Amino acid sequence: MHVIIGVLTAVAGLIWAVVALQRAGINLSGLNPFLWLRRAEWRKKYSEKPIYALDQPMDVAAVLLLGVAKCEGEISAEQKRKIHLIFEQDFRLNSDEASDLLLASSHLIRNEVYLVDNLPKILDKSAAKFTPEQVSSLLSLMQRIASFEGPPNSEQQRLITATEEYFSARQDKNGTWN
Repeated sequence: MHVIIGVLTAVAGLIWAVVALQRAGINLSGLNPFLWLRRAEWRKKYSEKPIYALDQPMDVAAVLLLGVAKCEGEISAEQKRKIHLIFEQDFRLNSDEASDLLLASSHLIRNEVYLVDNLPKILDKSAAKFTPEQVSSLLSLMQRIASFEGPPNSEQQRLITATEEYFSARQDKNGTWN
């Protein structure tokens, strides 16, 4: 009988402690390892910068083209107009879609100082979807934007060269028979 009273007292004490912890604001569901794992994966997925989550070649190309123009400093209205025209002609978008792409791209790079430092992160998720024709078109468009207002500066050339090296390294890696 004394064993049963001891077990009942222990159970009652445990229930009292759990209720007191919940009233104090401590949620015991946080101790669930499956819930913790799901929250950690969610946090990892949605805490990265949106610019690193781009997975469509056109979106990444738009960011890089705008990044080349931003290497000179602030983007002028003339540069925006020319980039908008490139989006319409080369990406075959209508005027509204080109404006949306320009706005979204400028929003994504607003806090990026040097795109070239984070270029692998920007290209990682979409690089496999780029065709060789898209890569060559992207590089020529980057060169064209860099030459809008005179010869490309060193930062623009550095970004273009880094993009070219990134894709050539991927092509070399994918081109082997092993």
